[in-house]
Amino acid sequence: MSGVLAGFFIVWSMIGVGWVVGRTGVLGAHGRYVLNRTTFFVASPALVLVGLLGSDVRSVFSLPMLVAGLSGLGTGALLIAGVALFTKRRGADLVVTAISGSVVNGANMGFPIAAYVLGDISHALPVILFQQAVYTPLYLFVLHRVTEKDAQGAAGVLRSIVANPVIIASAIGLVLVLIGVKVPGVVLEPVQSLADMAIPAMLLAYGLSLHGSRPLAKDDGYRGLIAVASGAKLLAMPLIALGIGLLLGMRGAHLYEVVVMAALPTAQNVYVAAARYRASENLARDTVLITTIGTVLVLLLISAVLDV
Repeated sequence: MSGVLAGFFIVWSMIGVGWVVGRTGVLGAHGRYVLNRTTFFVASPALVLVGLLGSDVRSVFSLPMLVAGLSGLGTGALLIAGVALFTKRRGADLVVTAISGSVVNGANMGFPIAAYVLGDISHALPVILFQQAVYTPLYLFVLHRVTEKDAQGAAGVLRSIVANPVIIASAIGLVLVLIGVKVPGVVLEPVQSLADMAIPAMLLAYGLSLHGSRPLAKDDGYRGLIAVASGAKLLAMPLIALGIGLLLGMRGAHLYEVVVMAALPTAQNVYVAAARYRASENLARDTVLITTIGTVLVLLLISAVLDV
């Protein structure tokens, strides 16, 4: 329990600083815009590249990563099918609902919880690697396709890839890891410095977005989608991870670890991506808020049920 609280204290402290910065106006009227774009175009690609270069090939193709991938993609697919079938929401609303309910806060929540609850930060690596190498490039590509007018046809596909530095960083990182290239430390150091900026900048930008906002405002028209995305993130995704883990023969502590990672709240970089494409920003923002609060209870329930 102390690890859960420690992780949330770190996150909410930095979000609180962002809110204070927004309230005081020290970054000016465009502070949130600048932070979001800095994170998206500079810090996040560096974070992805450093994360992949520091990984082991065995962790890239591990059983926990398979559970993380199947539960994340499965939850996202269920959300797309459900929202498309039972509502008239399409385009950005559909995509942002799906990723808000299936992309976990693996870095700034996963590491503290893996360290204090599971006893080893390496338990967070499979889900982080999956999201960095596969899921983040995938949903950024889809968001670009549904929001940009120039994203049609083969040329549009190419522009979608080139316009997303995270996709490029993921491709470079995976290739270097798979062929066993070791990047010299002096070359990697400036990239690491940029990567270190990513998570704090995301949290500050999210805190800035909360200033002057009215979460769950009726006028936004997102209450239903927020409820669906939050429910999927807090309940459906851990249950899917539990089922997949059992089918793959996982038991005891190994099963507990993958379910805990699946129960982490929605990642702030979902909000950053929504803000970058000006696509359903309030939907992403409020889902992050609800799941970050609700995850504490879910993690306590998981610990009680699995009795680890």
